[in-house]
Amino acid sequence: MSEITIVATLTIKADFQAPLMDALKKLVDSSRAEEGCLQYDLHQDNKNPLVYVFIERWASQEILDIHSKSSHFVSFGQFTKGKIESLTINLMSKVY
Repeated sequence: MSEITIVATLTIKADFQAPLMDALKKLVDSSRAEEGCLQYDLHQDNKNPLVYVFIERWASQEILDIHSKSSHFVSFGQFTKGKIESLTINLMSKVY
């Protein structure tokens, strides 16, 4: 099995920062509890507080696929509809 790293950048709409912060924290806590989650950290941009960056590490692609179907992840996706300006997801594999 090969470890997968994700760097996801999320820009939220200003009107939704407070309610999304609670949802972001719940997503992080629930994801960290999943089997095969090696790291799940949330960062906020120092210059633009509407930009958040997730840095995630998963034990394998199979584990990541299970996470993507988890109830907390699906619920988060539904909750954020219309509240996000942009989302960029980069999947990476460690080379060194």
